[in-house]
Amino acid sequence: MTSLTKEIAVAARLLVGIAGPESVHLEMSARGPKKYYDVHRPLDERDARAHLLGWRTKGATLRHRDGMTRALCYDADTPDDWSRLLEAARQVVCHGYLPLLEASPIGRGGHCWIIFTDLVCADAAQRHLLSLAPILKAIFEYWPASALKVRLPAGKYVKPGFDAWCTLADAQGSLLATDGPGAARVLLDYQTPAELVPEGPLEHDAVRHSVELADVHSRQESQAQPRAAIAMGQVDHRWHQQYKQSTLWFQFTPRRLAALYNERHPLSDMLPLEQNGMAFSPSVAERTPSTALTKDGLAWVDFSVRTRLPDGKHDGGDALELAARRSGESKAAKSATMREVARMVVHEARDAMESAARAGDEPPAWIASIMTEAGWQHYRFLRAQAQHVTNEHASPAWGVAGFTHAGMTTQAAPEPITPGATQPLNPAQAMPHESGQRQDSLEALAADLGSEIGEPCSRCGCTLFY
Repeated sequence: MTSLTKEIAVAARLLVGIAGPESVHLEMSARGPKKYYDVHRPLDERDARAHLLGWRTKGATLRHRDGMTRALCYDADTPDDWSRLLEAARQVVCHGYLPLLEASPIGRGGHCWIIFTDLVCADAAQRHLLSLAPILKAIFEYWPASALKVRLPAGKYVKPGFDAWCTLADAQGSLLATDGPGAARVLLDYQTPAELVPEGPLEHDAVRHSVELADVHSRQESQAQPRAAIAMGQVDHRWHQQYKQSTLWFQFTPRRLAALYNERHPLSDMLPLEQNGMAFSPSVAERTPSTALTKDGLAWVDFSVRTRLPDGKHDGGDALELAARRSGESKAAKSATMREVARMVVHEARDAMESAARAGDEPPAWIASIMTEAGWQHYRFLRAQAQHVTNEHASPAWGVAGFTHAGMTTQAAPEPITPGATQPLNPAQAMPHESGQRQDSLEALAADLGSEIGEPCSRCGCTLFY
Protein backbone atom coordinates (compact mmCIF):
# COMPACT_ATOMS: atom_id res chain seq x y z
CA MET A 1 0.00 0.00 0.00
CA THR A 2 1.47 3.35 -1.06
CA SER A 3 1.73 6.29 1.32
CA LEU A 4 -1.00 8.14 -0.62
CA THR A 5 -3.33 5.16 -0.35
CA LYS A 6 -2.70 5.02 3.41
CA GLU A 7 -3.41 8.73 3.75
CA ILE A 8 -6.68 8.38 1.84
CA ALA A 9 -7.70 5.46 4.08
CA VAL A 10 -6.97 7.43 7.27
CA ALA A 11 -8.64 10.58 5.88
CA ALA A 12 -11.69 8.46 4.95
CA ARG A 13 -12.01 7.37 8.59
CA LEU A 14 -11.79 11.04 9.60
CA LEU A 15 -14.59 11.93 7.16
CA VAL A 16 -16.78 9.20 8.65
CA GLY A 17 -16.22 10.79 12.06
CA ILE A 18 -17.02 14.23 10.65
CA ALA A 19 -20.21 12.99 8.98
CA GLY A 20 -21.61 11.39 12.13
CA PRO A 21 -23.59 8.18 12.63
CA GLU A 22 -26.99 9.34 11.33
CA SER A 23 -28.90 6.69 9.40
CA VAL A 24 -29.26 8.90 6.29
CA HIS A 25 -26.56 10.74 4.35
CA LEU A 26 -26.81 12.55 1.03
CA GLU A 27 -25.15 12.28 -2.36
CA MET A 28 -24.77 15.07 -4.89
CA SER A 29 -26.50 14.34 -8.18
CA ALA A 30 -24.45 14.61 -11.38
CA ARG A 31 -27.65 14.17 -13.39
CA GLY A 32 -31.33 14.45 -12.73
CA PRO A 33 -33.60 17.23 -11.44
CA LYS A 34 -32.46 17.24 -7.80
CA LYS A 35 -29.19 18.71 -6.55
CA TYR A 36 -28.97 16.10 -3.76
CA TYR A 37 -30.74 12.88 -2.90
CA ASP A 38 -30.82 10.88 0.32
CA VAL A 39 -28.97 7.59 0.80
CA HIS A 40 -30.74 5.66 3.56
CA ARG A 41 -27.81 4.26 5.50
CA PRO A 42 -24.95 5.72 7.54
CA LEU A 43 -21.93 6.96 5.62
CA ASP A 44 -19.08 4.41 5.81
CA GLU A 45 -15.38 4.36 4.89
CA ARG A 46 -16.08 3.10 1.39
CA ASP A 47 -18.35 6.11 0.79
CA ALA A 48 -15.69 8.43 2.21
CA ARG A 49 -12.97 6.99 -0.06
CA ALA A 50 -15.26 7.41 -3.07
CA HIS A 51 -15.77 11.04 -2.01
CA LEU A 52 -12.02 11.71 -1.77
CA LEU A 53 -11.37 10.02 -5.13
CA GLY A 54 -14.11 12.00 -6.85
CA TRP A 55 -16.33 9.02 -7.67
CA ARG A 56 -19.20 10.18 -5.46
CA THR A 57 -19.83 13.44 -3.60
CA LYS A 58 -21.23 12.91 -0.12
CA GLY A 59 -22.85 15.08 2.54
CA ALA A 60 -24.07 14.70 6.13
CA THR A 61 -25.43 16.53 9.18
CA LEU A 62 -22.11 16.42 11.16
CA ARG A 63 -24.12 15.41 14.26
CA HIS A 64 -23.24 12.88 16.94
CA ARG A 65 -25.29 11.90 19.96
CA ASP A 66 -25.83 14.28 22.87
CA GLY A 67 -25.07 17.40 20.82
CA MET A 68 -21.47 16.41 20.02
CA THR A 69 -19.64 16.94 16.73
CA ARG A 70 -16.25 16.44 15.12
CA ALA A 71 -16.43 19.57 12.93
CA LEU A 72 -18.15 22.91 12.44
CA CYS A 73 -18.94 24.26 8.98
CA TYR A 74 -20.05 27.79 8.04
CA ASP A 75 -21.68 28.47 4.67
CA ALA A 76 -21.45 31.70 2.66
CA ASP A 77 -23.67 32.17 -0.41
CA THR A 78 -22.82 35.82 -1.11
CA PRO A 79 -19.56 37.76 -1.62
CA ASP A 80 -20.21 39.70 1.60
CA ASP A 81 -20.65 36.54 3.67
CA TRP A 82 -17.57 35.00 2.05
CA SER A 83 -15.56 38.07 3.07
CA ARG A 84 -16.86 37.59 6.62
CA LEU A 85 -15.68 33.97 6.63
CA LEU A 86 -12.24 34.99 5.41
CA GLU A 87 -11.99 37.60 8.16
CA ALA A 88 -13.22 35.13 10.80
CA ALA A 89 -10.63 32.56 9.70
CA ARG A 90 -7.84 35.12 10.13
CA GLN A 91 -9.15 35.99 13.60
CA VAL A 92 -9.50 32.46 15.01
CA VAL A 93 -6.16 31.22 13.67
CA CYS A 94 -4.50 33.59 16.15
CA HIS A 95 -6.06 31.55 18.97
CA GLY A 96 -4.82 28.12 17.89
CA TYR A 97 -7.64 27.17 15.50
CA LEU A 98 -6.80 25.68 12.11
CA PRO A 99 -9.63 26.71 9.75
CA LEU A 100 -9.89 25.40 6.21
CA LEU A 101 -11.46 27.56 3.50
CA GLU A 102 -13.26 25.77 0.68
CA ALA A 103 -14.27 28.17 -2.09
CA SER A 104 -17.28 27.14 -4.15
CA PRO A 105 -16.23 25.95 -7.63
CA ILE A 106 -19.24 27.76 -9.11
CA GLY A 107 -17.95 31.08 -7.78
CA ARG A 108 -20.60 31.73 -5.14
CA GLY A 109 -19.10 31.93 -1.65
CA GLY A 110 -17.93 28.72 -0.02
CA HIS A 111 -17.45 26.88 3.28
CA CYS A 112 -15.22 27.46 6.28
CA TRP A 113 -14.38 24.22 8.12
CA ILE A 114 -13.15 23.76 11.69
CA ILE A 115 -12.21 20.09 12.18
CA PHE A 116 -11.41 18.96 15.73
CA THR A 117 -9.08 16.23 16.92
CA ASP A 118 -11.93 14.66 18.90
CA LEU A 119 -15.65 15.07 19.58
CA VAL A 120 -16.61 18.41 21.14
CA CYS A 121 -19.88 19.94 22.35
CA ALA A 122 -21.27 21.68 19.25
CA ASP A 123 -22.92 24.50 21.21
CA ALA A 124 -19.78 25.17 23.27
CA ALA A 125 -17.61 25.22 20.13
CA GLN A 126 -19.97 27.64 18.41
CA ARG A 127 -20.02 29.95 21.45
CA HIS A 128 -16.23 29.96 21.65
CA LEU A 129 -15.83 30.79 17.97
CA LEU A 130 -18.33 33.65 18.28
CA SER A 131 -16.36 35.05 21.20
CA LEU A 132 -13.17 34.97 19.11
CA ALA A 133 -14.73 36.12 15.82
CA PRO A 134 -18.01 38.01 16.46
CA ILE A 135 -18.31 38.58 12.71
CA LEU A 136 -19.56 34.98 12.48
CA LYS A 137 -22.84 36.13 14.04
CA ALA A 138 -23.77 37.41 10.57
CA ILE A 139 -23.51 33.86 9.13
CA PHE A 140 -26.91 32.26 9.52
CA GLU A 141 -26.27 28.81 8.03
CA TYR A 142 -23.82 26.57 9.84
CA TRP A 143 -23.50 22.96 10.90
CA PRO A 144 -24.28 20.89 12.86
CA ALA A 145 -26.99 23.38 13.94
CA SER A 146 -28.69 23.38 10.52
CA ALA A 147 -31.58 20.98 9.99
CA LEU A 148 -30.16 20.17 6.53
CA LYS A 149 -27.03 18.29 5.43
CA VAL A 150 -23.82 19.79 4.09
CA ARG A 151 -21.41 18.58 1.41
CA LEU A 152 -18.32 17.06 3.04
CA PRO A 153 -14.96 18.79 2.43
CA ALA A 154 -12.46 17.95 -0.31
CA GLY A 155 -14.85 16.30 -2.78
CA LYS A 156 -16.09 17.28 -6.21
CA TYR A 157 -18.89 19.72 -6.93
CA VAL A 158 -21.06 18.03 -9.53
CA LYS A 159 -24.28 18.86 -11.34
CA PRO A 160 -25.59 18.18 -14.85
CA GLY A 161 -22.93 19.42 -17.24
CA PHE A 162 -20.49 20.49 -14.50
CA ASP A 163 -17.74 18.65 -12.63
CA ALA A 164 -14.99 20.38 -10.60
CA TRP A 165 -12.87 19.67 -7.53
CA CYS A 166 -13.33 21.75 -4.39
CA THR A 167 -10.05 23.31 -3.27
CA LEU A 168 -8.80 23.86 0.29
CA ALA A 169 -6.89 26.93 1.51
CA ASP A 170 -5.62 28.11 4.89
CA ALA A 171 -6.62 31.25 6.79
CA GLN A 172 -4.17 33.38 4.79
CA GLY A 173 -5.64 32.17 1.50
CA SER A 174 -2.68 29.96 0.56
CA LEU A 175 -3.86 27.06 -1.60
CA LEU A 176 -3.29 23.71 0.15
CA ALA A 177 -5.06 21.17 -2.08
CA THR A 178 -6.70 21.17 -5.50
CA ASP A 179 -8.23 17.68 -5.48
CA GLY A 180 -9.44 14.96 -3.12
CA PRO A 181 -6.31 12.82 -2.95
CA GLY A 182 -4.20 15.91 -2.31
CA ALA A 183 -6.65 17.03 0.37
CA ALA A 184 -6.30 13.79 2.38
CA ARG A 185 -3.11 14.93 4.10
CA VAL A 186 -4.48 18.46 4.58
CA LEU A 187 -7.57 17.16 6.40
CA LEU A 188 -5.35 15.16 8.74
CA ASP A 189 -2.92 18.02 9.40
CA TYR A 190 -5.47 20.80 9.88
CA GLN A 191 -7.29 19.48 12.94
CA THR A 192 -7.93 21.95 15.74
CA PRO A 193 -7.16 20.61 19.26
CA ALA A 194 -10.44 19.68 20.95
CA GLU A 195 -9.04 21.05 24.21
CA LEU A 196 -9.48 24.61 22.90
CA VAL A 197 -13.27 24.34 23.30
CA PRO A 198 -14.32 25.47 26.80
CA GLU A 199 -17.55 24.69 28.57
CA GLY A 200 -19.74 27.62 29.59
CA PRO A 201 -23.25 29.08 29.74
CA LEU A 202 -25.22 29.80 26.61
CA GLU A 203 -25.00 33.37 25.33
CA HIS A 204 -28.10 35.55 25.62
CA ASP A 205 -28.75 36.64 22.05
CA ALA A 206 -32.07 37.23 20.32
CA VAL A 207 -32.38 33.62 19.24
CA ARG A 208 -31.63 32.39 22.75
CA HIS A 209 -34.42 34.62 24.07
CA SER A 210 -36.81 33.09 21.55
CA VAL A 211 -35.81 29.60 22.68
CA GLU A 212 -36.27 30.61 26.32
CA LEU A 213 -39.75 31.79 25.42
CA ALA A 214 -40.39 28.45 23.73
CA ASP A 215 -39.14 26.60 26.82
CA VAL A 216 -41.49 28.59 29.08
CA HIS A 217 -44.49 27.76 26.94
CA SER A 218 -43.45 24.13 26.66
CA ARG A 219 -43.37 23.86 30.45
CA GLN A 220 -46.73 25.60 30.76
CA GLU A 221 -48.33 23.34 28.20
CA SER A 222 -47.00 20.20 29.84
CA GLN A 223 -47.76 21.20 33.44
CA ALA A 224 -50.87 23.34 33.63
CA GLN A 225 -52.74 24.53 30.57
CA PRO A 226 -54.54 22.54 27.88
CA ARG A 227 -52.89 22.95 24.49
CA ALA A 228 -55.87 24.82 23.01
CA ALA A 229 -55.64 27.48 25.75
CA ILE A 230 -52.44 29.03 24.38
CA ALA A 231 -53.21 31.16 21.36
CA MET A 232 -50.78 31.27 18.47
CA GLY A 233 -48.55 34.33 18.79
CA GLN A 234 -49.33 34.82 22.49
CA VAL A 235 -46.35 36.19 24.46
CA ASP A 236 -45.55 34.81 27.90
CA HIS A 237 -46.13 37.57 30.49
CA ARG A 238 -43.17 36.72 32.75
CA TRP A 239 -40.80 36.47 29.81
CA HIS A 240 -42.07 39.78 28.44
CA GLN A 241 -41.56 41.48 31.81
CA GLN A 242 -38.00 40.16 31.99
CA TYR A 243 -37.02 41.34 28.51
CA LYS A 244 -39.41 44.25 27.89
CA GLN A 245 -36.50 46.72 27.90
CA SER A 246 -34.60 44.75 25.27
CA THR A 247 -34.48 45.57 21.57
CA LEU A 248 -35.69 42.24 20.19
CA TRP A 249 -37.56 42.76 16.94
CA PHE A 250 -39.49 39.46 16.96
CA GLN A 251 -40.91 37.04 19.51
CA PHE A 252 -43.05 33.94 19.08
CA THR A 253 -44.33 30.87 20.86
CA PRO A 254 -43.12 27.36 20.00
CA ARG A 255 -46.44 26.63 18.32
CA ARG A 256 -46.09 29.68 16.11
CA LEU A 257 -42.47 28.76 15.37
CA ALA A 258 -43.55 25.27 14.32
CA ALA A 259 -46.25 26.69 12.04
CA LEU A 260 -43.78 29.06 10.36
CA TYR A 261 -41.29 26.25 9.83
CA ASN A 262 -43.89 23.82 8.48
CA GLU A 263 -45.19 26.38 5.99
CA ARG A 264 -41.70 26.72 4.50
CA HIS A 265 -40.62 23.07 4.54
CA PRO A 266 -43.07 20.75 2.74
CA LEU A 267 -42.89 17.19 4.00
CA SER A 268 -42.96 16.00 0.39
CA ASP A 269 -39.45 17.47 0.00
CA MET A 270 -38.15 16.20 3.33
CA LEU A 271 -39.59 12.67 2.98
CA PRO A 272 -39.54 11.72 -0.72
CA LEU A 273 -41.86 8.82 -1.53
CA GLU A 274 -40.47 5.63 -3.00
CA GLN A 275 -42.06 3.33 -5.58
CA ASN A 276 -44.47 1.82 -3.05
CA GLY A 277 -45.86 5.27 -2.21
CA MET A 278 -44.17 5.30 1.22
CA ALA A 279 -41.04 7.01 2.56
CA PHE A 280 -38.19 5.51 4.56
CA SER A 281 -38.54 5.73 8.34
CA PRO A 282 -36.84 8.79 9.87
CA SER A 283 -36.11 6.80 13.03
CA VAL A 284 -34.82 3.36 12.05
CA ALA A 285 -32.98 1.83 9.11
CA GLU A 286 -35.22 -0.34 6.94
CA ARG A 287 -35.22 -2.04 3.56
CA THR A 288 -38.87 -1.41 2.71
CA PRO A 289 -40.25 2.13 3.16
CA SER A 290 -43.02 2.23 5.78
CA THR A 291 -43.70 5.91 6.52
CA ALA A 292 -46.80 7.54 5.06
CA LEU A 293 -47.83 11.17 4.61
CA THR A 294 -51.34 12.30 5.54
CA LYS A 295 -53.67 13.38 2.75
CA ASP A 296 -53.05 17.06 3.41
CA GLY A 297 -49.28 16.46 3.42
CA LEU A 298 -48.84 18.17 6.78
CA ALA A 299 -47.90 15.15 8.92
CA TRP A 300 -46.08 11.83 8.66
CA VAL A 301 -46.86 8.48 10.32
CA ASP A 302 -44.22 5.78 10.80
CA PHE A 303 -45.76 2.30 10.49
CA SER A 304 -42.52 0.39 11.08
CA VAL A 305 -42.86 -2.17 13.88
CA ARG A 306 -39.79 -1.03 15.83
CA THR A 307 -41.13 2.51 16.25
CA ARG A 308 -44.54 1.61 17.72
CA LEU A 309 -45.15 3.62 20.88
CA PRO A 310 -45.84 2.00 24.30
CA ASP A 311 -49.55 2.83 24.01
CA GLY A 312 -49.75 0.93 20.72
CA LYS A 313 -50.00 4.03 18.52
CA HIS A 314 -47.74 4.75 15.59
CA ASP A 315 -44.96 7.29 15.75
CA GLY A 316 -45.31 10.51 13.70
CA GLY A 317 -45.28 14.29 13.64
CA ASP A 318 -44.92 17.36 11.43
CA ALA A 319 -41.98 18.80 9.48
CA LEU A 320 -40.41 20.41 12.55
CA GLU A 321 -40.63 17.17 14.51
CA LEU A 322 -38.95 15.40 11.59
CA ALA A 323 -36.10 17.92 11.57
CA ALA A 324 -35.67 17.54 15.33
CA ARG A 325 -35.78 13.73 15.05
CA ARG A 326 -33.02 13.76 12.46
CA SER A 327 -30.83 15.87 14.74
CA GLY A 328 -30.94 13.17 17.44
CA GLU A 329 -33.06 12.02 20.34
CA SER A 330 -31.21 13.93 23.06
CA LYS A 331 -32.58 17.10 24.61
CA ALA A 332 -29.47 19.02 23.57
CA ALA A 333 -29.88 17.95 19.94
CA LYS A 334 -33.54 18.99 19.86
CA SER A 335 -32.71 22.32 21.51
CA ALA A 336 -30.10 22.92 18.81
CA THR A 337 -32.73 22.27 16.13
CA MET A 338 -35.13 24.74 17.78
CA ARG A 339 -32.38 27.37 17.95
CA GLU A 340 -31.54 26.92 14.28
CA VAL A 341 -35.20 27.09 13.24
CA ALA A 342 -35.67 30.26 15.32
CA ARG A 343 -32.52 31.74 13.76
CA MET A 344 -33.80 31.00 10.24
CA VAL A 345 -37.21 32.55 10.98
CA VAL A 346 -35.63 35.69 12.51
CA HIS A 347 -33.27 36.04 9.54
CA GLU A 348 -36.09 35.71 6.98
CA ALA A 349 -38.41 38.01 8.94
CA ARG A 350 -35.73 40.68 9.34
CA ASP A 351 -34.89 40.74 5.61
CA ALA A 352 -38.57 40.88 4.59
CA MET A 353 -39.42 43.57 7.17
CA GLU A 354 -36.53 45.81 6.14
CA SER A 355 -37.27 45.34 2.43
CA ALA A 356 -40.92 46.29 3.01
CA ALA A 357 -39.91 49.37 5.00
CA ARG A 358 -37.52 50.62 2.35
CA ALA A 359 -40.15 50.04 -0.33
CA GLY A 360 -42.79 51.91 1.68
CA ASP A 361 -44.93 48.78 2.08
CA GLU A 362 -46.54 47.20 5.11
CA PRO A 363 -44.75 44.14 6.55
CA PRO A 364 -46.19 40.80 5.43
CA ALA A 365 -48.95 39.63 7.75
CA TRP A 366 -46.98 36.73 9.21
CA ILE A 367 -44.10 39.07 10.11
CA ALA A 368 -46.38 41.72 11.61
CA SER A 369 -47.86 39.03 13.87
CA ILE A 370 -44.49 38.39 15.54
CA MET A 371 -43.03 41.93 15.57
CA THR A 372 -42.36 43.60 18.92
CA GLU A 373 -42.59 47.32 19.62
CA ALA A 374 -38.83 47.56 19.04
CA GLY A 375 -39.38 45.88 15.68
CA TRP A 376 -42.07 48.37 14.74
CA GLN A 377 -39.81 51.28 15.75
CA HIS A 378 -37.05 49.93 13.54
CA TYR A 379 -39.53 49.45 10.68
CA ARG A 380 -40.89 53.01 11.04
CA PHE A 381 -37.36 54.43 11.17
CA LEU A 382 -36.31 52.67 7.94
CA ARG A 383 -39.54 53.61 6.18
CA ALA A 384 -39.23 57.28 7.16
CA GLN A 385 -35.57 57.29 6.20
CA ALA A 386 -36.36 55.83 2.78
CA GLN A 387 -39.18 58.33 2.28
CA HIS A 388 -37.03 61.35 3.09
CA VAL A 389 -34.19 60.11 0.90
CA THR A 390 -36.74 59.87 -1.91
CA ASN A 391 -37.96 63.39 -1.15
CA GLU A 392 -34.37 64.61 -1.16
CA HIS A 393 -33.85 63.38 -4.70
CA ALA A 394 -37.09 65.03 -5.75
CA SER A 395 -36.36 68.34 -3.96
CA PRO A 396 -32.72 68.89 -2.86
CA ALA A 397 -33.61 71.32 -0.05
CA TRP A 398 -32.75 68.91 2.75
CA GLY A 399 -32.54 65.20 3.56
CA VAL A 400 -32.19 62.77 6.42
CA ALA A 401 -28.93 61.25 5.23
CA GLY A 402 -27.49 64.23 3.32
CA PHE A 403 -27.24 68.04 3.16
CA THR A 404 -26.95 70.77 0.57
CA HIS A 405 -24.36 73.49 0.31
CA ALA A 406 -23.91 76.01 -2.47
CA GLY A 407 -26.30 74.06 -4.67
CA MET A 408 -24.45 70.77 -4.21
CA THR A 409 -26.00 67.71 -2.57
CA THR A 410 -23.74 65.42 -0.53
CA GLN A 411 -25.09 61.97 0.33
CA ALA A 412 -23.74 60.31 3.47
CA ALA A 413 -23.79 56.54 3.78
CA PRO A 414 -26.20 55.47 6.57
CA GLU A 415 -24.65 53.83 9.60
CA PRO A 416 -25.16 50.06 9.66
CA ILE A 417 -27.91 48.98 12.04
CA THR A 418 -27.02 46.16 14.36
CA PRO A 419 -29.70 43.37 14.26
CA GLY A 420 -31.96 43.65 17.26
CA ALA A 421 -31.05 47.27 18.02
CA THR A 422 -32.68 50.60 17.24
CA GLN A 423 -30.74 53.55 15.89
CA PRO A 424 -31.30 57.17 16.98
CA LEU A 425 -32.02 59.72 14.31
CA ASN A 426 -30.20 63.01 14.69
CA PRO A 427 -32.02 65.77 12.80
CA ALA A 428 -29.00 68.04 13.37
CA GLN A 429 -27.29 66.11 10.59
CA ALA A 430 -29.90 67.36 8.11
CA MET A 431 -30.71 71.00 8.85
CA PRO A 432 -32.55 73.07 6.22
CA HIS A 433 -31.59 76.68 5.68
CA GLU A 434 -34.73 78.33 7.03
CA SER A 435 -36.08 77.90 10.56
CA GLY A 436 -39.68 77.59 9.35
CA GLN A 437 -38.73 74.82 6.95
CA ARG A 438 -36.72 73.12 9.68
CA GLN A 439 -39.63 73.06 12.17
CA ASP A 440 -42.12 71.85 9.53
CA SER A 441 -39.69 69.11 8.49
CA LEU A 442 -39.13 67.98 12.07
CA GLU A 443 -42.83 67.82 12.72
CA ALA A 444 -43.38 65.79 9.56
CA LEU A 445 -40.55 63.46 10.45
CA ALA A 446 -41.87 63.04 14.01
CA ALA A 447 -45.31 62.18 12.63
CA ASP A 448 -43.82 59.60 10.28
CA LEU A 449 -41.83 58.00 13.10
CA GLY A 450 -44.66 58.11 15.64
CA SER A 451 -42.45 60.14 18.00
CA GLU A 452 -42.58 63.46 19.85
CA ILE A 453 -40.36 66.56 19.70
CA GLY A 454 -38.72 67.49 23.01
CA GLU A 455 -35.52 68.81 24.53
CA PRO A 456 -32.30 67.68 22.80
CA CYS A 457 -30.83 64.45 24.13
CA SER A 458 -27.72 65.03 26.30
CA ARG A 459 -25.83 62.24 24.48
CA CYS A 460 -26.73 62.55 20.81
CA GLY A 461 -28.57 65.87 20.51
CA CYS A 462 -31.66 64.23 19.00
CA THR A 463 -34.95 66.02 19.74
CA LEU A 464 -37.19 63.08 18.74
CA PHE A 465 -38.46 60.79 21.50
CA TYR A 466 -40.54 57.61 21.50
